[in-house]
Amino acid sequence: MVALAIFAVAAIALTKVAMQYTQSTSNAILRTKAQFVAMNEVAMMEINQEWLDGTQSKQITSQGETWQIDKKAQSTISPKIQRIELQVSLFNNEQGKVEAGVTNLVFFNYPAKARTQ
Repeated sequence: MVALAIFAVAAIALTKVAMQYTQSTSNAILRTKAQFVAMNEVAMMEINQEWLDGTQSKQITSQGETWQIDKKAQSTISPKIQRIELQVSLFNNEQGKVEAGVTNLVFFNYPAKARTQ
């Protein structure tokens, strides 16, 4: 009986460890996907030479998930450079709302003419 009790406790502990590992792995995958979405958004802003005024939000489908991208522009010392805060959140289509913010990214945006000077 004692051996059976020890085995049961060990099996429960092993199950908990496996469950935590699985959750940790799925969270890491989700964060990685969100980081790719954020970097793609930065690249598209640079390619399109987009200058952001105020805030902007949009939903996109990428990496097999629906994401909400929230961008906020802030001025800097130089009028030709702006600081962009970008937050990528997982969007739940069924509930029609954001589930959780997954990643944040800050970058500095400037027009192509300022890059060559």
